[in-house]
Amino acid sequence: MKTLIVYAHPEPKSLNGSLKDLAVSTLLNAGHEVRVSDLYAMNWKAVVDATDYGPTHRAR
Repeated sequence: MKTLIVYAHPEPKSLNGSLKDLAVSTLLNAGHEVRVSDLYAMNWKAVVDATDYGPTHRAR
């Protein structure tokens, strides 16, 4: 099976990074093809502001 893991965490040695690494090794050992898309390595913008929600969003 082909598997895509989308990973988005700034610290590779975090729990999230360890869980991603475990998932990759487990899937590879089971014979699957694994690709990881690391959003932070691709300079992903993690900040969300009001413009991300559009004109129908109202602050409460």
